[in-house]
Amino acid sequence: MSQNNPAYDGALISELGVKRYLKGVSAREFSNVNFFIRGNQSNKAWKECNFGCHGPTYRSLRRPSTKAELLKPLNDVSPMLAGFVDGAHHQTVGQVQRTAGGIKRTAEGLHAAGPEAFAQVGDENHAIYSFAKTALTKLVSLELTTLDNPFAQVVTTVVSEYVATLPEWVIEDTLKQNALKFPETIDGLWAVKSLSLGLIENTSQEDLHRAAATLNAPAQRLIGKQLGKKAMVALCYVIASQVTKKLIAQSAEIPGIKRDLVKLRKVAKGLKGGLAGSLLTLLSSQGHLDRAAEASRRLEQTNPRIWRILRYKLNGANMVYFLVENMVSEYIDRLSLLERNPAEFKRVMAALIKARKTQAIFFPGIHA
Repeated sequence: MSQNNPAYDGALISELGVKRYLKGVSAREFSNVNFFIRGNQSNKAWKECNFGCHGPTYRSLRRPSTKAELLKPLNDVSPMLAGFVDGAHHQTVGQVQRTAGGIKRTAEGLHAAGPEAFAQVGDENHAIYSFAKTALTKLVSLELTTLDNPFAQVVTTVVSEYVATLPEWVIEDTLKQNALKFPETIDGLWAVKSLSLGLIENTSQEDLHRAAATLNAPAQRLIGKQLGKKAMVALCYVIASQVTKKLIAQSAEIPGIKRDLVKLRKVAKGLKGGLAGSLLTLLSSQGHLDRAAEASRRLEQTNPRIWRILRYKLNGANMVYFLVENMVSEYIDRLSLLERNPAEFKRVMAALIKARKTQAIFFPGIHA
């Protein structure tokens, strides 16, 4: 690799996330000190720099922790205490954020932000109403680990889209290295149901069952391109199903999402018009509608295809995407990179494989 085009660091991509890492790569040429370095080497370099022009935040390129990640150690010790701390945040800092968001949303709804924002608010309200009529009851009453829950459907959509677009050599190397830990038996039923719900496409039940059988036979995992295009698509979807289930079980975001859904269920039941008719009123009164709208807009800008699936196939699920945004953001960022710059995406994948961060390809943000 030339000096002008140095190799990417798979470990740092795994640590920082692809978006932040590539932004750092772009900014590196303007800095006299490499802010990717760590530990004593970093302290020494910045001490020698001593220009007084770079503050502490500039010197440290780190991935900021989400609230869920900060609460996870506390939740592991006492879920009740973690809920108390989360509730205190909701009533203090969270209250200020919701008030500010509510003011902004009101201004848009009153046409004060212009006709485009006004039309967008109208579509968002219609989307959340459609979702409330068709899926709210399932969202707040079913286990997150069942595909009948719209939450699991949203995560499945994102993960399946991502895994299905990975280069074949990535899947091949992963299987050859036995880098993914599969359960003792894979039945493929999650993928088959995903197909019936329209969450995945360009495959069949028969191909999905055959792919599951292939993964159940370790001797057949060293097949790579020998499978053919159709079989490889099915194999990716079955792998994506296993990734989704493990992600839902292990993500640091899950306890917080469960607490949010408990609040949603309790408040919604007390509103007039029943559970399904109350979501728009609930989100508005609780100040969450602006948060939901902002997350939906970010998704539409970053990955229009997934946004359309959630908006139309899942009847307005784009307006509850905010529940899972932190959980799937790295998948979305990588899909966006693939769409904008396939060659760069390939370099990122190669760096992760070279750094033996294969798990980070499938489980970004989770030590699987």
